[in-house]
Amino acid sequence: MTTGADTIAYHRERSRHFLDLVDDELACGELEEASNKVWGAAAHAIKAAAERRGWEHHAHALIESAVLRLVREEGEPQHIEGQYYIASHYHQRFYGGAPDADSIRYGKSVISEFVQTLESVG
Repeated sequence: MTTGADTIAYHRERSRHFLDLVDDELACGELEEASNKVWGAAAHAIKAAAERRGWEHHAHALIESAVLRLVREEGEPQHIEGQYYIASHYHQRFYGGAPDADSIRYGKSVISEFVQTLESVG
């Protein structure tokens, strides 16, 4: 049986794992995959935060809603909303032409900070 703590730990591990994979994908020239890994890292970090609070997070709209709730209901740092939209940009670009490698590296740095923030707020 999986507990909430197990699920939170799983999502946090996946988030860090996806961040680690971004550079590997870039080294292979896989821009679409690198872009999607940036998004995946953010999504799993959000899922961990939502799971900790007992919020649903099993759809894209629920992931966005969780970020907005963190900022608007729980007073978490407002900059995480902007970081979420940056992450979402990388998700959207997976479907319509990935950004260049430098843009993906920038996204990785932004989302690394986002992940750390979400882990620190629980």
